[in-house]
Amino acid sequence: MDLFKKVNLKDFLNDNPHMSIKPSKKDGLMLEGNFSFKTKFQNFPEVDETYNLRIYISNKFPHVIPEVVELKDKIPKISDYHINSGDTFCLGSPIKLLTLINKKPTLNGFAEYCLVPFLYAISLKIKYDYDLIFGELAHGTDGIIGEYMQIFEVEKKEIVKNIINMLSLNKRIANKLACPCQCGNRLGKCKLRFTVNKYRKLAPRSWYQEHLLTID
Repeated sequence: MDLFKKVNLKDFLNDNPHMSIKPSKKDGLMLEGNFSFKTKFQNFPEVDETYNLRIYISNKFPHVIPEVVELKDKIPKISDYHINSGDTFCLGSPIKLLTLINKKPTLNGFAEYCLVPFLYAISLKIKYDYDLIFGELAHGTDGIIGEYMQIFEVEKKEIVKNIINMLSLNKRIANKLACPCQCGNRLGKCKLRFTVNKYRKLAPRSWYQEHLLTID
């Protein structure tokens, strides 16, 4: 499918008329311009803000999450504001982002579930010195694995890696192996299979194979 159609670019640009397509040396789609939002969460202050952004969308969207950079230095380029070394936003752990974006796998879905919550929390931190209200990961692999322990509802780091390994395998093969939760049953006989099957639907096995290398 054409990437413009896959991400529903027309709707995104209609909703964000100050963003436009820019040339890119990468495969995929590059957008730049002013991204505006107005939102409020629970008892926190309302935020009506605009950021000048560059958004890169890979041809492998939604399995590759868009990369976002803020261009006008409104956001300090330091780790406290969850900016990566390449100035891209650290929006969250890869599997958490996959879960969010699969609710609505379009650019508007990415904006609604991933980008706006991040910018809202960052805006509150800049304006009111709030801690990031949706929580924040520890930096690096430890933070990612820590969030995965919550997602998978397990208590040991090695179980997280074993679950991702199961996701990287053919389902029939994985179900015959010992369950990562160390219950003594094979995966196909343990309730953990329901969790594994849920996340199996989010991305192909190759995605989990590559991701496992980044946290191993």
